[in-house]
Amino acid sequence: METYIKGRELILVGGVEKDKAGGLLMAHPLIFEPAEADANPALGRVVAIYPEVEGVAGAKLQRIMQELVERAAPHLPDFLLGVLPPELYPQPAGQALLAAHQPGPQAQGDDLDPNAGPWLRSLAVNELMYFELGLALKRRQREAAPGRPLAPPGDLLRRYLDALAFRLTPGQQAACAAIRADLGQSHPMGRLLCGDVGTGKTVVAVAAACMAAEAGVQTAFMAPTEVLAQQHHASLSRDLEPLGVRVALAMGSMNGAAKRQVRQAAAQEADLVVGTHALLGEALRFKDLGLVIIDEQQRFGVHQRLKLAAKAGGAGLPHLLVLTATPIPRTLALALAGHLEISDLPQRPHGQPRVTTTVVPYDQRRQAVEAVAQALAKGHRVYVICPLVEASEAIEAQDVVQTHGRLASYFPQVRVGLLHGRMDAVAQQAALNDFKSGATPLLVATTVVEVGVDVPEATLMVVLAAERFGLSQLHQLRGRVGRGTEPGACLLVAGPSPSDLASERLKVLASTQDGLAVAEADLHLRGPGEALGARQSGLPPFKVARWTRDAALVPPLREIIAGWLASDPQMAEPRLKAVRDETIRRWGRRLGLVEAG
Repeated sequence: METYIKGRELILVGGVEKDKAGGLLMAHPLIFEPAEADANPALGRVVAIYPEVEGVAGAKLQRIMQELVERAAPHLPDFLLGVLPPELYPQPAGQALLAAHQPGPQAQGDDLDPNAGPWLRSLAVNELMYFELGLALKRRQREAAPGRPLAPPGDLLRRYLDALAFRLTPGQQAACAAIRADLGQSHPMGRLLCGDVGTGKTVVAVAAACMAAEAGVQTAFMAPTEVLAQQHHASLSRDLEPLGVRVALAMGSMNGAAKRQVRQAAAQEADLVVGTHALLGEALRFKDLGLVIIDEQQRFGVHQRLKLAAKAGGAGLPHLLVLTATPIPRTLALALAGHLEISDLPQRPHGQPRVTTTVVPYDQRRQAVEAVAQALAKGHRVYVICPLVEASEAIEAQDVVQTHGRLASYFPQVRVGLLHGRMDAVAQQAALNDFKSGATPLLVATTVVEVGVDVPEATLMVVLAAERFGLSQLHQLRGRVGRGTEPGACLLVAGPSPSDLASERLKVLASTQDGLAVAEADLHLRGPGEALGARQSGLPPFKVARWTRDAALVPPLREIIAGWLASDPQMAEPRLKAVRDETIRRWGRRLGLVEAG
């Protein structure tokens, strides 16, 4: 180890942090002699630090990135420069990219702040503008497309609503009225129905299906899982077939005879076909598809919706109603679904949920077992939710198979059910039916029960390794209990060593039953990609823009876009045409603005 003499001048390069005493600490710095300064380009300037890439040394990665940026930045086309005001778009994209990766020697303050630099605003606006323009073009495309006006008398809808055991909430009434008005237009409806757990989205969707059936057209109702599709089919058959509405079920796991039967029903007599991705199959054809309903829309991509809509044949595009049970802050909902009208369901038909949520530390998990025993003694149903199907060497968490075995041994007097996504559809439905009937009052399951499962007798849910679930997902799960006359309880049992962030998220869930507050917290703590499930929801893959940080940029961008389309609907002026063409290049296939190749 080299000994340094006091007073000797050295140049140290590295990250500076505060130590516990409040002083400055530079761990493992690079050390240079002053004479080396001129020969080393890294000295005397700010150097970008990139995430580690396996097999590539940090210094080599810096050199590669420096060369890439220097080659690309000067030639980066920027069609927004000159068409956006400078206060909104302060730097051209190439200059902003260069400033982000290679800040000059005079850079300081905001120039180096990854959340406030002027380069950041330009790059974020660049991404947001093209996405928002893509949504605007998508909306205009839908409004210009031919659709079939549906104006049923309303007798079927009235009979359906009269048979309900509750009155519609003001939000449900407003949504039904908006849907009826949309269906009567000469272009296809495009509406997003947002509501928290238990706000009655399915009732509104069925009301829309009744309007379509009375108008003489068919409805396709697509659900994300076979469990949910079967539940929808059972409840809709029970409620609608006495009214003369014929309901069919389409699932990929059906045998050949059942598939042929549903194909015949869709092509001939069915008014409503409920199903999973099986609805997209080439062999399934509709006689006269007029309405498409997508449940849990964030789990389906744009292309899947377009493929289902294309089954309407030559009668024009069908009307579209998409539902989401994941509470989304309205600003984010508008940003993500700007091409759709939005209906909110703020109230619950049965009033506020009565579910008490408690976080149980790992060393006190015995409380959960005692709570299960007490609930079973009262004749109630109990869910136990696990993050894994089977044990994993890579992940230390409970799995349903082993947990099911342990609980079956601990409660020998009780039949314990098992439900997970790897079971076939028949076994899944049988497990759910046994739970509903009380034959298996204790059900060990994965998140396959997250949405749609309705068992009023279920009063307790125990979630094991709760920190491994997202906040919005946990909120959906706890919505499965307390749906009957008895209040519900949800016990979030933490793992042995949850992180500080995980513990904070669980505290949020225990502090509120408001799904919107939960979603806001999830977005703040984890960001939209994790909170909403980017892979499932189709969140735009932005590199720089962040919804939680940059949402305020969206309204002025929309005003500018509205002005462009008002003055030049075809965006034919050369500068606007270049912006439109770049939008199509980036978003055309993902948003369905062009045919997928």
